[in-house]
Amino acid sequence: MNKLRLVLLAIILSSQKLSAEEGWIDLFNGTNLSGWTEKAGDAKFYVQDGCIVGETVSESDTNSVLCTKKYYDNFNLELDFKADHQLFSGVHIRSQYASRDTHWKWDGRPLIIPKGHVYGYLVLIDPSPNHRWWTATLYDQRWWSGGIYDELRRMWLYPGMLGGNADDFSAQGIRIFKTNDWNHLRIEAVGDSIKTYLNGVPCAQIHDSMNLKGFIGLQVRDWISDDDHEELEGAKVRFKNIRLQKIPLTPPQAAIRPKPLEKECVTKSLTPEAIQWQFF
Repeated sequence: MNKLRLVLLAIILSSQKLSAEEGWIDLFNGTNLSGWTEKAGDAKFYVQDGCIVGETVSESDTNSVLCTKKYYDNFNLELDFKADHQLFSGVHIRSQYASRDTHWKWDGRPLIIPKGHVYGYLVLIDPSPNHRWWTATLYDQRWWSGGIYDELRRMWLYPGMLGGNADDFSAQGIRIFKTNDWNHLRIEAVGDSIKTYLNGVPCAQIHDSMNLKGFIGLQVRDWISDDDHEELEGAKVRFKNIRLQKIPLTPPQAAIRPKPLEKECVTKSLTPEAIQWQFF
């Protein structure tokens, strides 16, 4: 009888494990970049020791992004990353590629996304203790990994216009970010809800419907985060264990529609480079 109970318990535990793993797909096969394509920038992307490596090549005003060929809408995304000290990076979700110059107006402000750039939600990898800009006051340092940035459009969403306190976010980042070590990132994007977790700790949470579908992208910024933005050719960020679980929508979530932009406009008064360098 005891043996039978043990067998039944093993079956139950095995079933629970299979259920927990159900629906997960590997976005990276650990061997090559099959299923991925580089859409912007000049950084090198290659596979080494079972990791996708993004390596800077020179100072540039164009961010480099390695993107999935498939588009995804509602999902849980998990991955591990390790970034060289002070090298900005990030993970794009539901993002888009500008195949031509795109002119928008948002909240009365002109936006220009030039041809050849990736734009959209970016979950930041920010190992930048020397990044002393407007974004952090009390701590005079910014550790905003797990924060959500709207690349080339509205800039910081969290901490920013959609919630979060800059100083509190910096304080938490100092505690949970592992410098020169592997970190675990989880992103939940379901309907208009986006949540991020770094090393198991909740980070950002927003409700926004500007983009409800797009590709996953691994970003490398081509400059280092020191006071002089000194070029550091050869700096690397590594990604591994990249997997995604598709999430079916409930009827109320399925009714959400993308938030419309104002009509297109043509302007030269505000360039995307100016937006990035001032606010990133």
